[in-house]
Amino acid sequence: SELKILLSDAARPEELEATIDEQAGAPLSARDQIVARHLGDDKDGIGLAINSTRILVEALSNGPKIGYLECAEKVQKAPYSALLVCMQRWLFDLQLSYQLGEVRYYRRHAQRISQLASQLQLTKAQRLWSTLTLARRHENHPLSTRVQMESMLLQYQQLFGD
Repeated sequence: SELKILLSDAARPEELEATIDEQAGAPLSARDQIVARHLGDDKDGIGLAINSTRILVEALSNGPKIGYLECAEKVQKAPYSALLVCMQRWLFDLQLSYQLGEVRYYRRHAQRISQLASQLQLTKAQRLWSTLTLARRHENHPLSTRVQMESMLLQYQQLFGD
């Protein structure tokens, strides 16, 4: 039935492209999201993680104007591991854009990433990268996802400007 959904008119090419981009080029995650959406199962773990990463990417695209408290509240029920992966990919794209002018994961946001990269303080970005890597080691800790995300997003906000 998954194949029928993906080949049907319900999964339009623009939806496929947008969903693959939202999932940083991960085709299996994109497939799972499209199937969950069309079956009405987007409240389960996969759907929740995918919708939360969409919210997180939109928030990250605001750079220094990120509403980190609001974002953390919206994504608090998602698996922390999915949010960390999303944030690592976004930060990777920022650093890659800063250093080479390229974007690997979030190509649909390439123009915005480039704008943010021009404001990036690379040493702070590298510190946040280390923090995210350490957080991945403890991603299943019972500490509230909201509290952890507030901390990460506050650090992200401070990557830009002086």
